Amino acid sequence: MATPHACAALVDVFPVLLRSKRRFAGTTTTPPLVTLALLLEHGPLRMSEVAEQLFLDLSTVSRQVTHLRQKGLVDSTPDPDDGRSQRVTITPAGVAELRSHRRAVVGRLVDRLADWDDAEIADLTRLLEKLSRDTSPRDERAPRVEDPAHHPDDPQVTLPTTPPQRNA
Repeated sequence: MATPHACAALVDVFPVLLRSKRRFAGTTTTPPLVTLALLLEHGPLRMSEVAEQLFLDLSTVSRQVTHLRQKGLVDSTPDPDDGRSQRVTITPAGVAELRSHRRAVVGRLVDRLADWDDAEIADLTRLLEKLSRDTSPRDERAPRVEDPAHHPDDPQVTLPTTPPQRNA
């Protein structure tokens, strides 16, 4: 049974973990990459759906999508259900950008976790996934689904399949 003392210790680790994640993933590229990962996972989405999923203001998402479109990482098409809306999709260049970034982060982790064995990393991964599931809203607690961009021969190209977290 979880106690307040144990949960307080966990809460104290959250900011440290977030700083570590930002150090490895980078801070300037994180928001666009989270948007690309969301589009890869969910397919074409309206801008309002992207904003809702990322807990961001629509104007923020609109600027971000405009920037991603200029870089050729996303494309947009008229929404077949509502011609006034656009659906945003990730392009092959966007998928390549995600894969490249992920490989770089995995490489940095391999270097920093050289003293860890795979069982320890698997335990940590399992526990973090459980924490994510158990702290997500009930309607987001679907079982994990394999990502279609996963290449079975290269674990470094697996992309996230869980919804991005706020301030990710």
